Amino acid sequence: MKRFLPEKAALARCEFAAATLLTLFLIFLHLRLLMHAGPLWRDEINSLHVANTQTVHDFETALVFNPFPALFAAVLRIWIALGFGNSDFHLRILGFIIGLSLIGAIWLSCRWIDKRWSAPLWPLAMFAARAMTISDGDSLRPYGLGMMCVVLVFALIWKLTFETSRIGTVVLAAIVALLSVQSLYLNGFVAFGICLAGIVVAVKRREFQSAAVIFSIGIVAAISLLPYAGIINSARELWPLQREERGILDASHSYLWLIFAACAFALIVVPWATHRLGHSLGLSADGILFAFLAVAVAAIATFAFLWTSGVPGSRHLLPMMAVASVSLHILSGALRKNIGLRFLNLLAFLAVITIVIPVAYRWSSLRRTDCDLAAVAVAQRSDKNDFAIVMRFTHAITFARYYQGAATWKSVPDISDHRQHRWDLARDAMMHPDSIREILWRIESTLKSGQKVFLVGRFPKAESAPPAPLPPAPQSGWRLFVYQNNWDKQIAYLLRNHAVETERVALGEKRPIDPREHEEVFAFSGWHD
Repeated sequence: MKRFLPEKAALARCEFAAATLLTLFLIFLHLRLLMHAGPLWRDEINSLHVANTQTVHDFETALVFNPFPALFAAVLRIWIALGFGNSDFHLRILGFIIGLSLIGAIWLSCRWIDKRWSAPLWPLAMFAARAMTISDGDSLRPYGLGMMCVVLVFALIWKLTFETSRIGTVVLAAIVALLSVQSLYLNGFVAFGICLAGIVVAVKRREFQSAAVIFSIGIVAAISLLPYAGIINSARELWPLQREERGILDASHSYLWLIFAACAFALIVVPWATHRLGHSLGLSADGILFAFLAVAVAAIATFAFLWTSGVPGSRHLLPMMAVASVSLHILSGALRKNIGLRFLNLLAFLAVITIVIPVAYRWSSLRRTDCDLAAVAVAQRSDKNDFAIVMRFTHAITFARYYQGAATWKSVPDISDHRQHRWDLARDAMMHPDSIREILWRIESTLKSGQKVFLVGRFPKAESAPPAPLPPAPQSGWRLFVYQNNWDKQIAYLLRNHAVETERVALGEKRPIDPREHEEVFAFSGWHD
């Protein structure tokens, strides 16, 4: 046994060096993202509006269209009050600080779990180094704050499960759990999985006092969400409108269903396997049971909610992924006694980072939007008698922030509020078969008068015949994208068949743009029947 001690010490130093180097490189990526992200995009402008509301009523109303609890808006409001709201760059510094804090939370959580400073190889490689974690975690949205809190919740509940409960740890766990669910609603499902894992393992170990403490922490966190019941109920009516044409749980993403099935399978098999095989493999059966229960329950609850609600966006999976990465650290840590497995673990880590780092490096250079450039281009090339169309009402949030031109403009559909994602106003447009008739008339009259029409967004391909307006929803099941595509085709048919000249306007940006808000601008002039 002693002859392996030098090798184990050398491996430990290699692991720590690898984790340290990766951490330094991740700091560089966060800094690179800060320097390249540029202006705010629509989701971040939504957050800014919520933080700047002036009355309690306006704040509660804004939360209906902002699918998060109040904590991040409060943090952002404090940041602005400190004098950092004068520019987009100063606002982005807040996201940068939160992104770095997430890395620190990963190191600290692994320190609490291992009771010593150890290399968090897998949380860094499988989670912190992911492009989505860096990009969304540093955005002016609550994802970074929520991920940081849920990682700390995992480690603190672990401490309460496996160590003698101290009042300081209990208070800190309660505070962090509260902050976690107040950052992201979906953190409630993840926190539920973590607390349930702690309670099950504590009862198994006959630590009933620890189980009661963890149960109390979970109850307090759950109760803190009760004031949002009315807001969630109002927002729930708008969830079907946000369904994407190809959602994250569609058949095209069947691998996610495999993950879901694997979690359900693990929930049944792992307790049995750790009991039967843990001792022979030299693993901590209770530790592995805790990790798998937390991940499996969190995954099942998260996927079930996303599937039933239809809420889009793979970034909603980030809290679950954060917990899964820390759980993987526990599993890999349980194998440290075997020098061969430990060496293979290090090699696997190096192989993974060679895959994830290039992707993260590319994403860190993306400009978050070029809709601001589209707004400037339209303003510079238009006069007060021209007309501009923004093909997506959600993208019009960004356009409205940066447009300072004289020409009149409208979104598709034409809604009255471009400070947030007003799904309710889009729903009203779906109730009228001729909801874009005024836009079509304005295009025709502008071109006939010798003026220009500017189109911001995607210009659909030509149709052989004019598409018929759709009947009022909910015949479509409130699928907004069906109506949006129909409106796009009506506008495109009119412009392609009646505009004399079509010019694509260059925006002059050479840097790559985030595909979630990458715009094109077209100018149309002249009219023929």
